[in-house]
Amino acid sequence: MTMAGTARLRHGTDFLADGGEMGKLIRAMDWSRSPLGPPEHWPQSLRTTISLVLASNFPLCFVWGPERVQIYNDGYWPICGAKHPHSLGQDYKECWFSAWPVIGPGFERCIANGETSFFTDTGMFLDRHGYLEETFFTFSFSPIRDETGEIAGVFHPVTETTHLVLAKRRLNTVRRLAGQTAHAKTVAEALQLATQAMADNPLDLPFAMLYRVGAAGEDAQLAGVTGLEHDCPACPEHLALKHGETGEWPLGQALLSRAPQHVSDLERRFGRLACGPYPEPPQEALVHPIDIAGQPVAFLVAGVSSRRPLDEDYRGFFDMFAAAVTTAVSNAWAVEAETRRAEALAEIDRAKTAFFANVSHEFRTPLTLMLSPIEDCLGTAELPTQVRENLLVAQRNSLRLLKLVNSLLDFSRIEAGRMQASFELTDLAALTAELASVFRAAVERGGLRLEVDCPPLGQPVYVDRDMWEKVVLNLLSNAFKHTFAGEIRVRLRRAGDCAELTVQDTGTGIAAAAVARLFERFYRVPGARSRTHEGTGIGLALVQELVKLHRGEIRVASEAGVGTTFTVSVPLGQAHLPADLVRTAVTGAATSLGAMPFVEEALRWLPEDAAAAEIAANGSAVAAAVPAAASAGERERIVLADDNADMRDYVRRLLAGQYEVEAVADGEAALAAIRRQRPSLLLTDVMMPRLDGFGLLVAIRRDPALRSLPVVVLSARAGEEARIEGLTRGADDYLVKPFSARELLARVQTHLSLATVRRQYAAELERANKELEAFSYSVSHDLRAPLRSIDGFSQALLEDCGDMLPELGRGHLRRVRAAAQRMAELIDDLLQLSRVSMADLRRESVDLSALGRGVIADLQRREPDRRVEIRIQDRLPVEADCRLMKIVLENLLGNAWKFTSKQHGARIELGVRILSAGPEYFVRDNGAGFDMAYVGKLFRPFQRLHLEADFAGTGIGLATVQRIIARHGGRVRAEGMVDQGATLCFTLGREPGVEP
Repeated sequence: MTMAGTARLRHGTDFLADGGEMGKLIRAMDWSRSPLGPPEHWPQSLRTTISLVLASNFPLCFVWGPERVQIYNDGYWPICGAKHPHSLGQDYKECWFSAWPVIGPGFERCIANGETSFFTDTGMFLDRHGYLEETFFTFSFSPIRDETGEIAGVFHPVTETTHLVLAKRRLNTVRRLAGQTAHAKTVAEALQLATQAMADNPLDLPFAMLYRVGAAGEDAQLAGVTGLEHDCPACPEHLALKHGETGEWPLGQALLSRAPQHVSDLERRFGRLACGPYPEPPQEALVHPIDIAGQPVAFLVAGVSSRRPLDEDYRGFFDMFAAAVTTAVSNAWAVEAETRRAEALAEIDRAKTAFFANVSHEFRTPLTLMLSPIEDCLGTAELPTQVRENLLVAQRNSLRLLKLVNSLLDFSRIEAGRMQASFELTDLAALTAELASVFRAAVERGGLRLEVDCPPLGQPVYVDRDMWEKVVLNLLSNAFKHTFAGEIRVRLRRAGDCAELTVQDTGTGIAAAAVARLFERFYRVPGARSRTHEGTGIGLALVQELVKLHRGEIRVASEAGVGTTFTVSVPLGQAHLPADLVRTAVTGAATSLGAMPFVEEALRWLPEDAAAAEIAANGSAVAAAVPAAASAGERERIVLADDNADMRDYVRRLLAGQYEVEAVADGEAALAAIRRQRPSLLLTDVMMPRLDGFGLLVAIRRDPALRSLPVVVLSARAGEEARIEGLTRGADDYLVKPFSARELLARVQTHLSLATVRRQYAAELERANKELEAFSYSVSHDLRAPLRSIDGFSQALLEDCGDMLPELGRGHLRRVRAAAQRMAELIDDLLQLSRVSMADLRRESVDLSALGRGVIADLQRREPDRRVEIRIQDRLPVEADCRLMKIVLENLLGNAWKFTSKQHGARIELGVRILSAGPEYFVRDNGAGFDMAYVGKLFRPFQRLHLEADFAGTGIGLATVQRIIARHGGRVRAEGMVDQGATLCFTLGREPGVEP
């Protein structure tokens, strides 16, 4: 540029000095050939407008003069796309001719009369990239007046909002899809509803198809289509799932890659597609696989709009849409699967109901044939006592079995809809009072009070007497089963149009979480305290169904530890009952014969003395007698645990001829009997109240004093899995009920013999071990004297004659002294190991905190310059041998002190943490640590995980700790990491309360 040109720019065209890239472009143009002429001749109004536009970062354009010359800034030119820079100075209408139907009217009004227009998110089609593109803009037209006051141009700020409008539209499509498919019950329905959602947005989905994968996984069938005709070349009914397809959609490639496939040659593959919404057919499509848990279920084939580029936002929409289809299909798939499971369960339930009905029916015949001969035999006066007793046991348990069978039969009939009631006018107060009173003896024998409050209702009530009997007896039986103190109250009142029965107890109560499940078949409250664990779990479910047959309802209110109240309401009158099931005759009080099986079963839940006395008083049984045998001192003792009184009596009679047998009703009583006097063998049932058989096993195996006790489990659970579970839990043997007397006696004799052999072997091993320890102690003692002489004379030689010896000789003497001292240290450790093994264990109250502080004080006196952070937890009481626990802490804390000797910021901790199994004490440091791969060697004598040059020691200290802890019935373990410290943990048997 010449000096004159520069001056002209500074003075005549200085309004073009700024403006970024557009300023440069405007300055470089030859405006003399344009309708505006040279810039130096432009009017001040034009100069001011262009200066304002170029100085702004907002997208601005203005149009000047009758020729509609457009000028714009840096913010505007990206809107022009490929038209830029040719669009600069171009006729505005010519440049944006494709959008003129939308923008033209507002522009013309502004030019003609100065009207200002504002448009928000207005859609238009722009030809700026060689094709008509769907776009959206927010813009305005405002008049620009020249020096004469006439309209000389149009000020045109504009913002492209295409991405916002499209994002909103596409998001709404995905939302509609999710909403429409939310309640789809089948995959086919989900795909059909998804197709409808696709049809609602032809602008982004000009065509779309959903193909469902066939059962064999080799092809896919069209499940829904929008935008294309069925059976056109691009929309076949079936597609093969093979790799490298030609002439069809690449489902196989999508299946193999598990990723969307871009198809860009639609016209070559399928010809020109007859597809809206624009005259130009789509040229691109995407194929998305729809997977559920990695399995192909369907494919989405979606066309790309011919008026939108397949940019990142557009691909993101297809990804979201495919994900929404996947979710819809997955949910429907889950519903289908759940429906199939429900149908299968319903079929199983129907089969189970039919099975119970058939089996229960078939059981009644052999039970009848058992009960009748037993009853005949019991009528014979000449029966020996033992025979009569056995027959009475058989009769009681046959009646109990009959009761269970009847309950199952009743329930199966109700489930199958075949239970027919016979409603009779009944004096419900008298019937209820008599049924409840039958339980009085059992309740009082159990140490409870029974209150029966059933005044006359003033009118008879229509009930099925047998069903009402089952309702009352089941509720009473349930109350007695779970009540150990207090009372059971039976109350009958009229409540409005209903007769209302309440059975209230002061028993163990039920947690709120379990109340809602009480009436489920076979449901039993986990961990509930009861007199027995026997039962089918259908009593309350049966009661509910029987009440429903009376068109009544049953409610329950319970609080754990307080008690439970069941309330049964049955409507008065007969209008609510089927007319053909109503009997008009009034029936008197019941005989309550059906109550006896309930009562006798309840009596068997009582402690044996109370139960036996009551049963004998009723003439139903006599107390079990133990045959005379040799004195208890000559026989091995067996503890038997079973909550079934008849089973206890039976097994006790089998064993009493050879062994001393103590029979108890639950695991807690068994554990107390075992700890009071250790038996030779434990026989235990699995299902028992308070503490079950497996819990009893755990308690025994954790107690060092009882750990070797032989245990034989007696269980009704048959099968290999049950047997393996019992043996895994620690049982020595597993015997399935029913078993023969000979098998039980043989198993007991075998395990007692094995226990005797083990005891003899253990005694011999202990004796040999003590002899070996005594020998080690003696040898160690004998070695100490010559070692002291070697050390003493070596020291004297160094002190008295060291000057006469060469340095090599003095070095040899120093090595002799070091070796003698190390040998003495090793012997001391061995002596300590022998002493802790041989010394008597004396348990007393020991404060580990005080012991630990004393050990640390000794270590600090030896090395006063060491700086170690010590953390010892207060109040660590244990029941242990004080002397031995001091040795434990000397070794553990001494090790921690030693292995942190090279550590800056050394830290040692002594404390306790409370685990589910009890307190675990620990000593932790942040020193050298160790590799956990070698943790198995840590507690073996003479094993070292560090070099002697790095950390001195004999390798016996932790072996001594392990021996002491084992003698206390505890265990010791270690955790560590190289250069990050170590933690040594130990437990002790029979711990007192610990304050952490």
